[in-house]
Amino acid sequence: MNVVGYPRYGGIMLDRNAELENFKKMNLCDYAVSRGFVADRRASSKHSVVLKHPRGDKLIVGRDPSGKYYYFNAKGGDSGTIIDLCQMLDGGNLGDVRKTLRAFDGSVDYRVPSARLPFILQPSEHDTARVLSAWMSMRQVSAGHPYLTNVRKISIDVQTHPIFRDRIRIDEKGNAVCPHFNRSGLCGYELKNGNRNGTTFTGFSPGGVKALACSRPRDTDREAVISETSIDMLSIADLEGTDGRRFFSTAGQMSPMQAECLRSAVSRMPIGSRVILAFDNDDGGRKIAAQVRETLRDFDVPIVEHYPPAPGQDWNDVLQERREIAKPEIRLG
Repeated sequence: MNVVGYPRYGGIMLDRNAELENFKKMNLCDYAVSRGFVADRRASSKHSVVLKHPRGDKLIVGRDPSGKYYYFNAKGGDSGTIIDLCQMLDGGNLGDVRKTLRAFDGSVDYRVPSARLPFILQPSEHDTARVLSAWMSMRQVSAGHPYLTNVRKISIDVQTHPIFRDRIRIDEKGNAVCPHFNRSGLCGYELKNGNRNGTTFTGFSPGGVKALACSRPRDTDREAVISETSIDMLSIADLEGTDGRRFFSTAGQMSPMQAECLRSAVSRMPIGSRVILAFDNDDGGRKIAAQVRETLRDFDVPIVEHYPPAPGQDWNDVLQERREIAKPEIRLG
C-alpha cells in the first residue's frame, strides 16, 4: 500500500483522516493471514472470504464498491474495518494501529494448510459478509422447524430430506430461514414464521439480495420445479414427491439478476428435462409464470404451468387442505 506522509514515502504529510481511509483499502485478508488466520476455501466465494483462527475466531470478510474491506467475527462478535481488526488482534490505541498498519507491507507467508485463494475478493453491492456471518451463526434444523411442521403442515420427512439438507436453519428469533444462492454462492435468505392463529411473518435478510432458494441437485433430476416462495417449494415437494425433481423458489417477482440465475440453473439440468411452473393460482402467480417463460424463451426445454386446483390457492393451501381431510375421525361415546 502506498501511504505518503512519512520519510520513506517522500516526506509529504498526508492528512491523518485520509490515511485512515487508505488503510481501510488494505487487503484485510492478507493482514489476517499474517496474524495466524487460515482461509477456508470451501466456505469462501469471490464476494466473501471466511478466515479461521486456531483459537476459534472466524472472520467473514467482504469488500464494498469503494474498495474498502470490512469483516464480521462470527465467533467473537466484533466487526469493522482493518483498523478495528488491528486493534482487536494487536491491541493499543489508534496511534499504535497507525504504526502497525504503516509497517505492514502486505507480504504474507502462505505456507499454511489452506493455500492462497484462487481469486481476488471482488466488491459487492450488497453486504455479502454480513449475510454469511448471520447464516453461520444460525442452527441447522435436524428434526424439522416447529413453524413449518405445526403451522404449515410440511412433513419432517421433507424438511430433512437429503435434497434439502442445510436448506433450512433457525435464527436466534426462532424464524425458519431458507438460503438464496447466486453464481457467487450464498447471497441472502428468506425468513418465515407465524402461529396457528394466522399471524405470519415474512422477511428477507438485511444486506442480502434475492436470487434462488433451491434443493440440492442430483444427476437423476429431470424436472425443474419453480415456485414463488420457499414454503410453496417445500409444500409441492411434500404433495407430489421429490424423485427426479429439482426445486427452486424466487421469493416473489423476479429481478433481472434472478432471471440470469434461473437461466444458469436450467442450463445445468440434464438433457431431456422439463420445467414445471408451480406458482399460485392467481393473477400474481400467472404474472411470474409469464416472466419465467420469457426468461427461458431461448431454451429448447418443455415448460408446463401447474397451478393449485382452486382459484386463489397456493401450494401450501393445498397441502394444509389435504392434511385436514386426512385427519382421523374422532368418535365420541
